[in-house]
Amino acid sequence: MRLKHLAAVGAVALATTAGSLFLASPANAAVSCSVDYACLHYNSNNEGALYKQYYGILDYAGLTFSASTSTNGGNGAGQAVKNNAASVDNWDFDLGIRIYYNSNYDYSFASQRIDKGGFANLNSTMKNNNASGDWY
Repeated sequence: MRLKHLAAVGAVALATTAGSLFLASPANAAVSCSVDYACLHYNSNNEGALYKQYYGILDYAGLTFSASTSTNGGNGAGQAVKNNAASVDNWDFDLGIRIYYNSNYDYSFASQRIDKGGFANLNSTMKNNNASGDWY
C-alpha cells in the first residue's frame, strides 16, 4: 500500500512540474512593440533590443533593454535604458511621447518629441542621452 501511495504522490508531483514548465514562458523570449506603447530601441532605425514604455517614466535608471524581434534584436539586451536609446517607435495613436535629456521631465536642456504613431531616430543631442520620457 505504501508503494502505491508513493507512486501516486510522485505522479502528481511530476504532472504539476510538467504543467508549470509548459505554462512558463522562456526567460529569453524576444519582445516586440505593440499598440499603446512607445518603444525605445538600443540602435537607430528601430533596430536592436527595446524597452516598452506604457506610462511616463521620471527616470530610466534601473530599467534595461530586452531582446526584440527587430533586426539585430539582441544588440543591447540587458543594457541600461538610461542614456542608451538611439531611436523611438511610438505605437500610441492617441498621444505623442517626449524623450528628455534630463530626469524628471526636465526640458531645460534638451528633449525630442515623437508624434502619435510616429518614429524617430534620436537627434545628435538626444542619442544615448535619454533620462526620462512622458506622453503629451
